[in-house]
Parts: sequence; structure tokens; C-alpha cells
Amino acid sequence: MAAQGADYIKVMIEEGTVMGHPGLPLISTEALKAGVAEAHLLGKKVIAHAMTLAATEQAIEVGADGLAHLFIDRPHTEEIVSAIAGAGIFVTPCLVISSSVMGGTGQALADDPRVGRKLPQQWLATLRGTFNKYPEGNLNQVLASVAALHSAGVDVIAGTDASIPVPAHGGVAHGASLHHELQLLVKAGLTPLEALRAATSVPARPEGCTPPPGRRCKRQRSSAAPRQPVADARRADRP
Repeated sequence: MAAQGADYIKVMIEEGTVMGHPGLPLISTEALKAGVAEAHLLGKKVIAHAMTLAATEQAIEVGADGLAHLFIDRPHTEEIVSAIAGAGIFVTPCLVISSSVMGGTGQALADDPRVGRKLPQQWLATLRGTFNKYPEGNLNQVLASVAALHSAGVDVIAGTDASIPVPAHGGVAHGASLHHELQLLVKAGLTPLEALRAATSVPARPEGCTPPPGRRCKRQRSSAAPRQPVADARRADRP
């Protein structure tokens, strides 16, 4: 993968409980450690897909650099927050997926004319869909975990894990759902400015994307001011 130009290596630590398929086979801890070590030798960071507390603990043990998703099966504890912070791991909680897995949808986003008129029908249908594999989950519990990690100094990064335009994989759409993610990050306790940073400057740090002195990153400009509701970032203008 590295030879083919991969920017990072992603490993799956997914037993299936929160995705409606409990008992999926897991990669052994020893194999994951070997994979992480090899990726690091090649200069690549490793991101672990982990949606349960046990998977998160394993990701920390094997030396992952970041987490894709956040545990949704348990409330956070001081121990797990300290472990993530102490390991210097960044977290992309993908709250829109957490919401969808618990039965939530992107209906409100699809109905927003600033968004809906820019998406084809197949993606609008997907956005209005839902995974709904773990309806017993508690999204407020996940938001509290994000708040605790943010307070502990963990880099929280905005991401959506959007994939294919199928309503059964619904609640998310590429690009558009980032705005929903920003709203959920604010609901978790980040300020609008911190949420915007989670989608811009914070991801640049683990990826080593800091521009050289005197240079600026090319970017899209939003007409939203940092103290306005983060949903105003949907009014985007190109420079």
C-alpha cells in the first residue's frame, strides 16, 4: 500500500457488535503490532477503525496513531481518556456515523436548500437513510466522550466516513455531511471556531501539512463568522 502511494494505513478492529454482526473475526494483537511497526518503518501513520471500548483499548496497545470513529458502546472513563491523551492519539469521531448507526438520519441536512440543491438524488436518498444497527446506543454519551477528550487536549478531527450512495449505509454524504459533523462537534461542547479548526488546521498537524513560512494553504472561504452558528458555514464562497 505504501508503494502505491497510500497516505496512511488503516486497520480494522471491528468485532461487529455495534454494526449488527457480533462475533466477526478479529486480527490478533500480535499481527496488528507487526503491521503498525512496519507502517511506521515506512513512514506511514496508522489509523484504527474502533467503535467499541475494547477495540479502542486494543488500538492504543498496538500503537495506532489515530482513531477513526469513537467507542459508542460504553460511556467514557477517566482511564480511557487519559490513555488516549497519553498516547498522543488523534480522534476522528465521525459523529454522523455514530448517529446513523443509532438510527439517526441526515434528513435536516438534505432538506436544507443550501445543501439539497447541490446533491444528486441518489445521495439525497442516502442522506435521508440510516444504518440503524445499534438503536440502543446513546448519542449524548458519545458527545460527552468527545467533550472529555477535547478537554484533555486530544486532537479531535472532523470527518464523516461517507462511503457509497446506498440508503442502508445512510445518514451521510461526501462533503455535505461535514457540515452536520461540525454541528455535532459544537453540540459536544466545542465552540464554532474550534469545530471549524477541527476540519482545517487541526488535521494538518498529524499529517504534517504545515505550509512553509510566507505561504498559505489554498482553501474554500465561508461567509460564516467564527461566533455565528456553525451551520452558517454552509454558505460557502470560493475565493
